[in-house]
Amino acid sequence: MKTTKRILCLLFALCMMVSIMAACGGGDDKTTESSSVSQNSSEEVIVSGIDPSDVTDKYKDFDPYAQIPESSKGVTVRYATWIDHTQTEGAIPLANFYNDTGIHIELYTVKQSGYVNSLMTKIASGDIPDVFISNEKDQAFPLTLQIAAPINKVSTVDLEDPRWDKTICATGTIDGNVYLVNTIGTPWTGSNLVFFNKTLFEENGFKSPADYYAEGTWTWDNMLKCAKEIKSLGADYKGIAIGSTGKEMDILCGAVNTSFIKYDYKTHTFSSGVNDQNLLRGMQWYADARDQGVLDGSFSYFNKGKCGIAIRGPYGLKNTGYFKDMNPEDVGFTYLPAFEEGEKGLVSAIYGMHGIIEGCPNPDAAGYWIRYWLDYNNYDLQNTFLTPEAGVFYYELINTSADEKYFTFDDPCAYLIGEQYGRDAFWNPALKASSAGMKTAIDSVSNKVDQAVAAANKLINDKLEADRIRYK
Repeated sequence: MKTTKRILCLLFALCMMVSIMAACGGGDDKTTESSSVSQNSSEEVIVSGIDPSDVTDKYKDFDPYAQIPESSKGVTVRYATWIDHTQTEGAIPLANFYNDTGIHIELYTVKQSGYVNSLMTKIASGDIPDVFISNEKDQAFPLTLQIAAPINKVSTVDLEDPRWDKTICATGTIDGNVYLVNTIGTPWTGSNLVFFNKTLFEENGFKSPADYYAEGTWTWDNMLKCAKEIKSLGADYKGIAIGSTGKEMDILCGAVNTSFIKYDYKTHTFSSGVNDQNLLRGMQWYADARDQGVLDGSFSYFNKGKCGIAIRGPYGLKNTGYFKDMNPEDVGFTYLPAFEEGEKGLVSAIYGMHGIIEGCPNPDAAGYWIRYWLDYNNYDLQNTFLTPEAGVFYYELINTSADEKYFTFDDPCAYLIGEQYGRDAFWNPALKASSAGMKTAIDSVSNKVDQAVAAANKLINDKLEADRIRYK
């Protein structure tokens, strides 16, 4: 019920955003620390997924930066990232943070590949930044747990603040300590979706993925039908942007509640998904679709208007994202399909979170930065998304509770046992198998999966024991 109320709040506020966009003029944003960047050029846009019943009297006019201690002012928080946020929508909070808090912020550049290992090397040398990202591949949980400090031990972070997404924060909680957080309405998270070329479907009279979704028949088989119809337009046209490496299959399988490695955040325990029937039927669908030649697209074909469907995360909804060079009106989007009619899929999501690095020099100031960075109020939402409709869909998609999402941890768990290419260690045999041989292919990696599960559970238990001693 609360999730429904949250989404209704969002949709109402975003419809208001759409209605005032025409009245919004542009201005020259400043990007220096000494000037304040305009966040909205007309009325303030509120995109709130917060249930009003959650806002007690204490938080009705809450300003989290009203009483910043002098010990935090003037210090520099270093944010470990591989992204130059002076060139993204993050340029605005970067520029305004010092003016609003008296705390400096510095982007501490770390390569995306090998992110956690690189940070661990720097930490061991005494060069410790303050804030880290938990994202995907080798930047993901549980690898990031190795460098994380409990945020609930940081005095400047009020986790009762209704801006924090309580259900998502619960997934980053182990033995009562909160290691990873995100906010409601955050610009920085990942929930996957289906993109489609709206113009191709409309001009050729084909029923689109959004049409199927609206009538309650958006299934994997109808996605296959969509792909075949686009391919029928000619040799230059492609069906679904998956291709021979099948990278998007973990996204699709996540939507039907499965992967090679599963995680139960309530017991903070990893387990094997090798015997899950949803994994088998999902990969058998892949083998059949692959052999029919419809999984032949790529992002380059999609950008050229020659591919029907692409499966990826919400970066594609942003105006700096995957499809920034396309006509925004050509880009359609909808939810991932259910496997069969009558079934309800989960939101297959990237575990996008933030945390404070153990032993960092400025944990209190870092707490303010995380709260500020993840607050949509500090962004220019009118100029963040491809279209107003893309903004509406982004917030509808991401503001679902943790129990309605499925997070895949195959990549980081594979890296834990030394598999250089992560998830491929588990997925490759299945991606090469026939439908009839799929069960054998999945079973062939059972031992590797068991090793990765054991390593991930050991990492969590070691962290749990270390912090029980450290914070007793």
